[in-house]
Amino acid sequence: MRKKKIFTVALILAMCVFAASCGKKEGTKKESTKKEAVKKDKASESEVSESDVASPSTLTEDSPEIKELENMKVPEEPKLSEMGKITLPDLKTITVTVAPAGNVTQDEVDAAIQQALSQDLVTVQEAAKEGDTVNIDYSGSIDGKKFDGGTAEKQDLKLGSGQFIPGFEDQLIGKKAGDKVTVKVTFPEQYQNAELAGKAAEFAVTVNEVKREPELTDEWVKNYEGTKAETVAAYREEIRKRLQAQKEYRYHSDIQDQAMQQIFDQAKVEPSEKLTEYAKAYYLNARLNEYKQYGMGPAQVINMSGMTVEEFKENAYANADSYAKQLFIMRKLADTQNIRITDALIDKLAEAESSLTGEETNRIKLIEQYGKELVEEASLRYAVMEYVETQVQVKEEDPTAETQTNTEETSKSSTETETKK
Repeated sequence: MRKKKIFTVALILAMCVFAASCGKKEGTKKESTKKEAVKKDKASESEVSESDVASPSTLTEDSPEIKELENMKVPEEPKLSEMGKITLPDLKTITVTVAPAGNVTQDEVDAAIQQALSQDLVTVQEAAKEGDTVNIDYSGSIDGKKFDGGTAEKQDLKLGSGQFIPGFEDQLIGKKAGDKVTVKVTFPEQYQNAELAGKAAEFAVTVNEVKREPELTDEWVKNYEGTKAETVAAYREEIRKRLQAQKEYRYHSDIQDQAMQQIFDQAKVEPSEKLTEYAKAYYLNARLNEYKQYGMGPAQVINMSGMTVEEFKENAYANADSYAKQLFIMRKLADTQNIRITDALIDKLAEAESSLTGEETNRIKLIEQYGKELVEEASLRYAVMEYVETQVQVKEEDPTAETQTNTEETSKSSTETETKK
């Protein structure tokens, strides 16, 4: 399920919060202004009565300002006719420069398969060898005294990875599950912890488990949950197709992102008050919901920021103008091409995700996983971005070829200089 979220979540967030990248300079300036406001507020804090503004450090989930935030309702999105005035640039005058998508190489296929093997370790009863992963408990001491950071349990360690100090991993090669080992090492002279640098230490180690990468065989492919293929050859082809789809997705995304940025920069927009107020509420609510995903409530977030509630709201509003503009642009583009949300539009989004992740999905599954509103919005914007790509001029430049040309020119110049000497 983790792989499955890569495309859709990235698409929804990238499109729905396009304002985070558009108009970035303006947002940065407002952010700087806000920091100055915070400084000024703190400087005059003693002049403000506690009854006027609650101290940022004392807010709780029961504070009136926080209750107001939690009960905030985002108004209904204005209709296009209510959004204000807008003039879009001629899309055919926009030119973007991208690197060619290119074809997937055998090395890339091999690397992807190797990653799959390394994540599907199997427990073995044999002695550990380099490349195996051992699960260990360890307790370190210097001159018989334990030191901070020297003890851990159920730690996975790939032998030969160099994760631990020199000599540690080598002494676990040849050990089996259940073995107890005394590992003797010396911390490097330049060790990050100066108190341990250059000192000899002993670690009491218990090997809990030895895990090994499986071999790439038809049998492994049949049992591997990450594919429906049943042979190595079929699995390789599946990986190749998936990687190619991802290359092409990045290629088209680059075109679309550059094009939308230019449209944003060139569009003339006069948002209505209704659109501006909607954008403020939407952006503030989106920011609070983002923190909620990490288990943080408004009071905790605002206390950590060092701001008052009003300052926090103004800080969020700094991006509202950009969001209002990009939303207006997106709705206008959709309207001019009569792009509407339909089952067929969502099916196309599901098909694109399936090709990228290698996992079959459909309209119903997407809606169950992300909610109808987000999926519909993503499918609409996905269609608009595809339309935009068909209208702009695309110039392909291979950065590798350019680097090679520069290298050849430098080499030629050096040769000519030597000849003149």
